[in-house]
Amino acid sequence: MLPDLYVNGFACLKGDADAAQCAPYLDVRSLRRAEAVSKNALLCACQALEQARIPAQQRADTGISLAMGAGALSSTIKFMDSIIEDGDELSSPTAFANSVHNATAFLISSLLKITGPCLVTGQMDASFAGALLTAQQLLAQKMCPQVLVTAAEDVNPLLAQVLQKEPNRFDPYVYQPQLPPVRVAGALVVSAAPTDATQAVLKNITLARTDDTAAHTPPLPVSSCAHSVLLFADGLQTQKAFDLQEQFAGMIFALHGEPYVHP
Repeated sequence: MLPDLYVNGFACLKGDADAAQCAPYLDVRSLRRAEAVSKNALLCACQALEQARIPAQQRADTGISLAMGAGALSSTIKFMDSIIEDGDELSSPTAFANSVHNATAFLISSLLKITGPCLVTGQMDASFAGALLTAQQLLAQKMCPQVLVTAAEDVNPLLAQVLQKEPNRFDPYVYQPQLPPVRVAGALVVSAAPTDATQAVLKNITLARTDDTAAHTPPLPVSSCAHSVLLFADGLQTQKAFDLQEQFAGMIFALHGEPYVHP
């Protein structure tokens, strides 16, 4: 049986992190080649770990479960452009390295000295749900004492151009952004038992298939799994019990959250 998830720290970012925000946590020079989507996830991870009261010397065995629906799209497009313009042999190695989903997970694990199990979910809209379910499995198997669940979503510049001309071009398979779209990131530290820092508990986390391909959740000004992060943040900030349910194209994600009352 999968455990409930006790939320010990949470952070959400709408927009892009800047050097001043990252400076309290690490040497910003180490971020000079990182893409914005990775830096956003890293900042949220630092803030969530701080809330969870997990100092640097106690992070090594923490697990990482990262959600990235479509990956680092800006880097992917840069890499493809470099192939078109310069050919395969002279394509950009930096753009390629930053384009893979694992690049963000590597940045977080290496800079924060986290060496526990690390998995990345790239399941488009359902990525955040998949990352939570992965965290449950890691904790159920006692592979780590806590999991840093992180979500990061990039802006697709080509998608934005198309939607300016045809707002419903990709219904119901892509959430339609209210332009201009914005990057979103989030992170939460979860455990299978409460700690002194526990803020909330998540129960009944499910991700199920449905034959109904409509997207029933109202559109938000973001795409892919980022909308789940924003809705989750809204639920936590109420400091009351909440139910999150979203229907994507063919999938339903649901969970119940409530504040944790310390005995």
